[in-house]
Amino acid sequence: MSVGSVTISIDLELAWGNWDNLEQRHIDHVDALERPIVKRLVETFDRHSLPVTWAFVAALLDRDSARERPGSERLWYAPDVIDTIRSARTAHDLGSHGGRHRYFTAMSEAAADEDLDFARGIHAANGLKFESFVFPRNQVARTALLERHGLRVFRGTDRAWHQRVRNANELAGRAANLVDKLLPIAPEPVHPERGGALVNLPGSMLLFGRDGIRRLAPPSVMPTKLKRGMARAAAGGGVFHLWFHPSNFWHDSERQFATLEAFAARCAERAGRGEITLRTMADFG
Repeated sequence: MSVGSVTISIDLELAWGNWDNLEQRHIDHVDALERPIVKRLVETFDRHSLPVTWAFVAALLDRDSARERPGSERLWYAPDVIDTIRSARTAHDLGSHGGRHRYFTAMSEAAADEDLDFARGIHAANGLKFESFVFPRNQVARTALLERHGLRVFRGTDRAWHQRVRNANELAGRAANLVDKLLPIAPEPVHPERGGALVNLPGSMLLFGRDGIRRLAPPSVMPTKLKRGMARAAAGGGVFHLWFHPSNFWHDSERQFATLEAFAARCAERAGRGEITLRTMADFG
């Protein structure tokens, strides 16, 4: 039986993540919290030699894209944030989260092609590989274009019981998603799905933020889910694909980082014993 793996992918957006519904609270949190959170995430991964995929919005490296956007330029233009990741001791995969966080389900093929061309150009201009892709808002569409632009792996829709419920009934799916957040239900391991030259590596679980109704989740739930998700992947030779945004650390940050720290330490421990491998998304391409 093959050894299971842990993969972490991070959607790095700053204000681009809410370009179409930007509120003052988004501006305030991005301005004050995103950079310290990214720095602390990098330090956490360095402590445990844990490589991850940072899927970033290409416009973060394009000053012209920040022009005429609300708030200060640093909300939209962040070469310093990318430099923080590139200077880490641990070599990470800097993947793509699209050009300007536009939704592929809402764009024409020509517009999606232009968005990918812009993102690919930004990566090339900054000496970055263009191999892994995360769809904005996880709205998977037009995957053939990814292969055309040289991308090799993308994060598909989560393989989760509540997602299957949602596929059948949206309202029931929302209720199931809440139940999943409140209970220590083990997330499912996934397996890479190859179609031609492109690999779909579905997500297993979101490390959700502790804001809104999700703050009612008992503190033990997330650590238990992480432990069980890794164990299932290790036992069955699958991949535990965890994902999140830096914004998932905006609220109750110390608890969130304590949870991630314990998980990263467990990853390093099990990897050191040969029980799992630690792989970025690009490693599957």
